[in-house]
Amino acid sequence: MRPSIPPKTILLVEDEASFREVLEMGLAPQGFETVAAAGLAEARAALEGRPFDAVVSDLRLKDGSGIDLLNWVKERDLEVPVVIMTAFATTETTVRALNLGAVDFLTKTKNDIQELTKVLKGIFAVSVSPGPEVRDIGDLVGVGPTIRKVQALVGKIARADTTVLITGESGTGKEIVARLVHRYSDRAKGPFVPVNCGALPEALLESELFGYEKGAFTGANLTKRGLFEEAEGGVIFLDEIGEIPLPLQVKLLRVLQERRIRRVGANEERAVDVRVIGATNRDLRDRAAKGLFRQDLYYRLNILHIELPPLRERQEDLPVLVEHFLAKFCRKLNKPPMGLGEEAMAVLRRCRFPGNVRELENLMERCVALNSGGPIGVDLFPDDLMTGGPRAAGALEIPAGGFDLEGYLGALKGHFMFRALERAEGNKTKAARLLGMSFRAYRYWLQEMGPKGTQPPPFPVPESFPPAEAPEGENKGDIPNDFL
Repeated sequence: MRPSIPPKTILLVEDEASFREVLEMGLAPQGFETVAAAGLAEARAALEGRPFDAVVSDLRLKDGSGIDLLNWVKERDLEVPVVIMTAFATTETTVRALNLGAVDFLTKTKNDIQELTKVLKGIFAVSVSPGPEVRDIGDLVGVGPTIRKVQALVGKIARADTTVLITGESGTGKEIVARLVHRYSDRAKGPFVPVNCGALPEALLESELFGYEKGAFTGANLTKRGLFEEAEGGVIFLDEIGEIPLPLQVKLLRVLQERRIRRVGANEERAVDVRVIGATNRDLRDRAAKGLFRQDLYYRLNILHIELPPLRERQEDLPVLVEHFLAKFCRKLNKPPMGLGEEAMAVLRRCRFPGNVRELENLMERCVALNSGGPIGVDLFPDDLMTGGPRAAGALEIPAGGFDLEGYLGALKGHFMFRALERAEGNKTKAARLLGMSFRAYRYWLQEMGPKGTQPPPFPVPESFPPAEAPEGENKGDIPNDFL
């Protein structure tokens, strides 16, 4: 039998006793246990005394406010979702609360309990720790603090019906996160329409996104609805949004601002009810600063932001992901359960995984398909994984799209400089000696790198440094005469 799941405990912070009692009585039948606090001081004391699964607080309290409580929770880095309720909602307080990390901001109405219950169930649907009994969160699994924060952030963002930007290296799971945001939002019954913006030329991308009228161009024999219209009432996921050409960015900005689109060849605009989620492995802020991406569009996209960490920074999640993918492909290929041998796991821990979670998933599918029984050994791994090839040695190959060599070398220098300082236990003279440098040169380069904290930065891989655009008027293919 599946073990019973203990009820979630909610801290109710409300100075009006009658309304507090209404919430307590309404949440009890939904399976929630509640602890009451009549003000800010009582709430702080309760949170210091024991853990809670969530906090529901009134905005206005007799000795402070819900905003004060959010600040206090944030200062102490408490991992507890907070819902703010108020009868006096304003745009300023709503935005401020959400920016401080509130899961949701509810206005007190006659449907208080229904709305609050919906929010709380949405939180716990995605913020629970993944385990053998929890498989309804897609492939966004893990036990480490980094991925747990992402899981909790998905729960918060799903409830806020506004634009989302998801960033991270290729293969980190950006589309998975987008689908989770859709699944746990109020638009879950609407469509989820994915679009790869980098795979289509500009002219075709415009007609695909916005549609076209009959006769708009040669070959337009019929009127066609665009993908924004196809996503009506749901979510449109714009993958590789950083690849959209500048002229088309202007039209996308208008859609985000006005929620209206104009088909190619049409004279009139039409309204669309759609939530936009963009994703990119590019640094859009940097591209905007270089004039390669519109700044106003960047700020419009970056209202809610989720940054996905690379797999090499999630070592504690590696065994959980391996188990998850092995179970997934054993079911898919109708094979008995299997696990990874100790030697094979040790090899994986040394792997840099430039393709991130997607690469690990593909590797586990290969192993399940080839394994004839028993624990999976290293004999089923690709040769380059075992011989110190690119994946094991840090992926030191030129990516298909190229990379920024100068940026990569700078990050590589920084990694080893701080690694040497760590090994020398903070002694700069010894660190310089480890790198064959003079103390003066080492100190100068260390100052040039800037403050990085006490931990060395992760080992850089070329995929993290997309190629910088050539300055205007300069052809990157030109070779200086000195080299001819």
